[in-house]
Amino acid sequence: MSEVMLFPLGSVIFPEGKMRLRIFEPRYKRLVTQASQGDNTFGICLFERQSQDTSVLSAIGTQVRIVDFETLDDGLLGITVVGMKRFLIRRVRQEHDGLRIAKVEWLPEWPQVSISSEFQHLADNLQRLYSEFPEIGSLYDQRFFDDGCWVSQRWLELLPLRKKQFDFLTQQSDCQTALSFLDQAIECEKKL
Repeated sequence: MSEVMLFPLGSVIFPEGKMRLRIFEPRYKRLVTQASQGDNTFGICLFERQSQDTSVLSAIGTQVRIVDFETLDDGLLGITVVGMKRFLIRRVRQEHDGLRIAKVEWLPEWPQVSISSEFQHLADNLQRLYSEFPEIGSLYDQRFFDDGCWVSQRWLELLPLRKKQFDFLTQQSDCQTALSFLDQAIECEKKL
C-alpha cells in the first residue's frame, strides 16, 4: 500500500480532470511544499460534514499532480492540479497540524467507451456548458466528447454529489452506472 497526503474537499476530481485550488490553511501549505519537494502529487477526496462536530471522507479519492502555481489577487497561493489515478482509502491518520495521510490501494481506471446515442445529450450539454462558462471549459485544451468515460467524469466533477452517491458511482468497474445516473439527474433537472 502507498501513502498519500489528503486534501479533502466538497467537490471531486477524476483522472484527466483539472481543478484550481486556493491554498490558505497551514496544513495545506505544508502539503503543497512537501508535494513540490517530491513528485508533485497528493490526493483529493470528498469531505462531507454530517454535523457540526462530525465529518466523513469518501472511500475513493484521486491522486493529483500540481501542474501550475500562481499568486492570486488576494495574495493567496493558487495551484492547478490534474487528476492522475483513483485510489481506495484503507486507513487514515491525522498529523499534529490536522493534515491527513492515507494508506491507499490503487484502483484500475474506467475503460474508454464510445458514447452511445442514448447518452449523446450528455456530451452535447457538457459542450454547451463549456461554451457558456469559459472559465470551466478553459481548463481543457483537449476535450473528448466522444468518450463516455471522459464525459461522465467531467459531469461528476461538476455536480454536487453526496458521499454515498460518490462512493457508489466511483466503485463501479466502468462508467455505465455513472452515465445512467447522469442521464436521470439531468433529465430531472430539465423538468424543474
